[in-house]
Amino acid sequence: MNSKRIALLLFVFLNVLTLRAEPPEVSQTNANTLNDLLREVPLLSTSWDDQIRRLSAIQEQLSLHERRMRGEGLPVEMAVLFSENYSSILSALVEDRISEEAGRELLSLHRQLIEHTHTWLAKPVHDERYPLQLAANVAYFRSELDRSSIPLAEVSDRLRTPVINGYQAWVGELISWGEAGGELAPGEISRLRTKLADLERFERYYKQDGVLQPYERELLHGRFVKLARETITTVSR
Repeated sequence: MNSKRIALLLFVFLNVLTLRAEPPEVSQTNANTLNDLLREVPLLSTSWDDQIRRLSAIQEQLSLHERRMRGEGLPVEMAVLFSENYSSILSALVEDRISEEAGRELLSLHRQLIEHTHTWLAKPVHDERYPLQLAANVAYFRSELDRSSIPLAEVSDRLRTPVINGYQAWVGELISWGEAGGELAPGEISRLRTKLADLERFERYYKQDGVLQPYERELLHGRFVKLARETITTVSR
């Protein structure tokens, strides 16, 4: 893929990242209108079309993964619990109210609860105590989220980086989807993890003094653009 094509694909990626003011859905954080935007991108070649088709298919799979994380297919009461919990974690991450490490741990616990619930639902004989146990577990993890988070009013606008945080959340769920279904090769997953860790490390470095200066924000976004481009190149192969 030449630099012009990568630039156009990156343009699409960055535009859909900024379409939403709020981040309740991680697939929306990246590309809820990806296909709509692609209609406005000129067809450069058959190869370019293939790249777009693969990226669009990945976005759709990620959207399905997210629906599962929100409890789709489960009893309504359980789905509501999971959807609210998922939104709360993502919002805290994107709003800089919680660290990336704490967010990853809570998302991992959330995924484990989802899998346990599907296992419970598939059994011919259900343990009727499970719904109450699930509600108690979700309530506990929500309390842990509240304990680990700071109020949004205490987050300085000079430190908030919602576009970058949304990208981090998207890549984290992309990795989770790739691991669960085998859609991404181990080497691809490793590269994505490395790029994500690099971005998080520089974000912490620039914010460590409590002030993100304009030139530091530009430097951070420069790294973000580079890593976003590399992510797109990896997942659209």
